[in-house]
Amino acid sequence: MINNIIAVAQTPGPGYRTIGEALERAHDGAVIVVGPGRYPENLALTKPVTITAEDGPGTVWLIAATGVTVTLQTDSAALSGLTLVATDSDSPAVLVPGGQLSVTECVVEAASWASVFVRDQGTLLMRSSEVRNGAGAGVVVTSPDGGVLDDCTLAGLGTSAVVVAGHGGLLVRASTVGPAAANGICLNGQGRLTVEDTVVTGAGKPAIAVEQRAALNAARIRVLDTAAIGFYLASSEQVALEGCAVEGAGAEGVFVAEGCAPVLRGCRVRGTRGRGLHFAGRAAGTVTDCEVSDVDGIGIGVTERSLPEFDQVSVAGCTAAGVRIDDSADPFFRRLRVRGCDGAAIEADRGARGRLENVEIEGGGGAGLSVAGSARPSVSGLNARDLPDAGVRVVGAALSLSDSQLLRSGAEGVYAGAGADLSMTRCRVQESRLAGCTFAAGASGSVLDSEFSGGSADGILLETGESVSVKGCAVRDNHGSGVRQLRPSRTIEVLELISGGNLANDAYGAAVATGATPPAETRQLPRPALGSDPLEELQGLVGLAGVKSEVTSLVNLNKMAKRRTDAGLSAPPMARHLVFAGAPGTGKTTIARLYGQILAQLGVLREGHLIEVARADLVAQIIGGTAIKTTEAFTTALGGVFFIDEAYALSSGGGGSGPDFGREAIDTLVKLMEDHRDDVVVIAAGYSREMTDFLSANPGMESRFSRTIEFANYTSDELVTIVRAQCGKHDYRLTEAAGAALLKYFEEMPKDSTFGNGRTARRVFEWMTDRQASRLAATTTADAADLTLLTEDDLLSMR
Repeated sequence: MINNIIAVAQTPGPGYRTIGEALERAHDGAVIVVGPGRYPENLALTKPVTITAEDGPGTVWLIAATGVTVTLQTDSAALSGLTLVATDSDSPAVLVPGGQLSVTECVVEAASWASVFVRDQGTLLMRSSEVRNGAGAGVVVTSPDGGVLDDCTLAGLGTSAVVVAGHGGLLVRASTVGPAAANGICLNGQGRLTVEDTVVTGAGKPAIAVEQRAALNAARIRVLDTAAIGFYLASSEQVALEGCAVEGAGAEGVFVAEGCAPVLRGCRVRGTRGRGLHFAGRAAGTVTDCEVSDVDGIGIGVTERSLPEFDQVSVAGCTAAGVRIDDSADPFFRRLRVRGCDGAAIEADRGARGRLENVEIEGGGGAGLSVAGSARPSVSGLNARDLPDAGVRVVGAALSLSDSQLLRSGAEGVYAGAGADLSMTRCRVQESRLAGCTFAAGASGSVLDSEFSGGSADGILLETGESVSVKGCAVRDNHGSGVRQLRPSRTIEVLELISGGNLANDAYGAAVATGATPPAETRQLPRPALGSDPLEELQGLVGLAGVKSEVTSLVNLNKMAKRRTDAGLSAPPMARHLVFAGAPGTGKTTIARLYGQILAQLGVLREGHLIEVARADLVAQIIGGTAIKTTEAFTTALGGVFFIDEAYALSSGGGGSGPDFGREAIDTLVKLMEDHRDDVVVIAAGYSREMTDFLSANPGMESRFSRTIEFANYTSDELVTIVRAQCGKHDYRLTEAAGAALLKYFEEMPKDSTFGNGRTARRVFEWMTDRQASRLAATTTADAADLTLLTEDDLLSMR
């Protein structure tokens, strides 16, 4: 082995005076040990050898005045503890055109377009090393198997620190990237990059840029103090960010464009400018369990016909709107929380669409939801409180608002201004500073099965002469009238009104001036509950025959139990808590809501309201916090239904909090279900197979959920029926050819786990209306019938 070690030293004694001489004499596998000094050489590694600094890093300098300092020209070689310098303005310090070069505890410095270039079939394994280049890039990779940067530092770069282009591929782990005058990481062409546990700091351009057909998989990346965008994502290929963070960016934290559809999970954006997250240029993708805070501008912006999906996202402390949707964007938000933003919590403008479900808004400097500019979003499950302005404001736009609660608004609870078309169903507005709901001049719409109470002015104020329908509403304990209509109009109707405890009489049209009593047909006796008959609504749902039968059976059992109890007999054994098993979008949440309302009508539950939660609503990230968080959420459901979506996540150990915290939530639930068994119905929902694991997570869990109801995917015929129902609801109709084309379209869809999702049918309908609008905009001869007709062409343009 001693004969295979070759010494190089610049001092008198045994060994070679240059590294090149030693390399020329070395055998394959030799170790060349280099003594301290500066060696002005160009090395071509033609043999598989290891070259190492005798006294460790920083003692051996290999300097090339012209050309490349080190070129790999063999299958493999290794460098350790060396400082490699290229002073030529046209050459990198290290070139790997083929083979595998291992570089450990080295410093690589150049003054050209790149310090390290890995091309063709080369592979670089660089560990615990530093790369510098004041004139150009750090590491440039175009080789498909470009290698690994592990625990490396790339700093002082004149352009980008890491560039992966062409068909290049690279893995970067536990490294520090930047400062760099351009990008920290630039990925284009068809490059592939995986980055883990890395910090990118001080970039002059987007810290991480992904363009063209490049693919990025990033986990636990921190982007700090970049002068521009944090992540610029504009690739048509797969892009995934897991547990990444952007802090202190001079522009958007994450900017998605060019139709890119990234997957963001567990990401955090803080202290950026412009927008925290910005989706533009028909971008899509999903954003799950992410936070945006302290943005000098808008928290989340969705523009230019983009249609991303957001789930469990929070926005706080922005100087403008928390969320802004405009320019015909059509996103989907679920479980959105917006707190303390200086502008409106949510804005929809310039033809925006979008659907928002289970939205929580608290505090801030403007309205809760502001809709303008011909936008027409759909919002359900909005909970807004303690706002300085209106809870909801709609002007020159359309809004569908349902199953929502607005508490302590600083102006109107809901304000519909000129040109507004407001559809409001099953909402509660309480303690508004101005009217609970105002239809200003030029506004129209409907208010159904809603309640307005405790306001400082009128419950419902009708200033408009346009068409407005108020039906099945309650107006109680307001400081003005329950309903005040300022002008007579045949297009305004107020039916089945419950009015009581208001400080002024209700007033209608001409009766305003005289204070006359409202018409007799509007003075109804109080009803047990607001809304349409939930049993009728249940039977009117599309498909779900097996589910309807199961629920009807449960309802009948509860009826008999109530009758037996009233007669002094013991109640029959029955399953109060249920498992709803099936894919998303098959009606589980809707059925749970109706079931709660039915039980409330029967007197089995006190209120029958629905509280929907998921893992993140129950599991804390500190020991002992989960039990408190679970108990608080459960308590809000007392008297109603506690609906746990994707309940199996509690037993899977996912979500970033470890398996014990999820199981702590399950153990707490089991005890709470026993302590409050007569005052709550718990429904656990999720995929059929995963729910089996959930039930087995605790010995008492399966016994408490003694009945499972399976939710089958919708058939193709049923999906067509859902589209037809959407048409009827929004004054459209299908041609026969369009109906047949729809059936064929649904039958040809891939039969994966999401087939039969009712959301798919609704998106198809929305797409067809968009296509129809574009088709009719090109003609000036369209009449009223044409405006309601959806044809086969409106579907074909989607396929």
